[in-house]
Amino acid sequence: MAQITIKELSVGHSKPFLLDAVSAQIEAGDRIGLLGRNGAGKTTLLRLLCGELMPDGGEIAFSPGTRVARLPQDVPLDTHGRVCDVTAQVALQNHVEGEAPWEIEQRVENTLLSMGLPIEAPFESLSSGMKRRVLLAQSLVSQPDVLLLDEPTNHLDLDAIKWLEETLGRWKGTLIFVTHDRMFLRKMANRILEIDRGKLYDWTCDYDKFLVRKEEALAALERQEELFDRKLAEEEKWIRTGIKARRTRNEGRVRALEAMRKLRSERQKKVGQASLEIQEAERSGSLVAAVEGIRFAYDGREIIGGFGTRIMRGDKIGVIGPNGAGKTTLLKILL
Repeated sequence: MAQITIKELSVGHSKPFLLDAVSAQIEAGDRIGLLGRNGAGKTTLLRLLCGELMPDGGEIAFSPGTRVARLPQDVPLDTHGRVCDVTAQVALQNHVEGEAPWEIEQRVENTLLSMGLPIEAPFESLSSGMKRRVLLAQSLVSQPDVLLLDEPTNHLDLDAIKWLEETLGRWKGTLIFVTHDRMFLRKMANRILEIDRGKLYDWTCDYDKFLVRKEEALAALERQEELFDRKLAEEEKWIRTGIKARRTRNEGRVRALEAMRKLRSERQKKVGQASLEIQEAERSGSLVAAVEGIRFAYDGREIIGGFGTRIMRGDKIGVIGPNGAGKTTLLKILL
């Protein structure tokens, strides 16, 4: 029996649906990378799987006793308290019968120490990256059978991402995740599910094989659509002959043409990625920004000291550093 069965699942009240009667079976131990363009419904599907949302049609069935935990993409604003208390919260709410509270406390302590997190620190005092690590610890401590991760590497530094990969590599449960980190996707996924224009496609392979198969499928689809459009153009030319078409009284051919027109109008085009261009109208040269002598301190600690740089049009700049070093602060200052 599959651990999770998704049957004819739909989200939306009018076409095009966000999810349109999608189905899939997920087996215990699967490591699934969930792909799709922005807005395709990836986060929605994760929320459906953990019960945060209800579908407009269809159903999701779990094998008996299956426990599900989800790491959200954003840190909930109402999360407060000591790090250890936040970490233990879900496990205490959903503890297994017969499990003593001290066992959960021990698991919390071991997990936090392994992640390098301050056990007694107030959650609200942490950086965005550290908060995400606490929420991940919260999910792991609850010992779910299925772990849902929405952009798990967001706000994590390189060391934290390495730790996450190693931890999930040892974890034996079912993993379903959304990420834009291709290296993480390549290392973690043994199966790819893709949401594309309301449909869910199971590629039953890892990410590298998916790229090859996807390219082949797109080429085949393009050839198929070219043949369809050529046939449609021929039929439109035929119907425009007017009197000749009526004389033939080929009503079946006319109905077939109407059906082809409908199919063509319903063909949803792929939505390309939008690009954000700053200073589109104002730029007359290649210099985007000149930065000199930026300094910033917080609570008596210098975060940025005398930073300067020149940013040119077309630059692609990565800002790296450990959590709390000031990466987000620098971006906010520059903007």
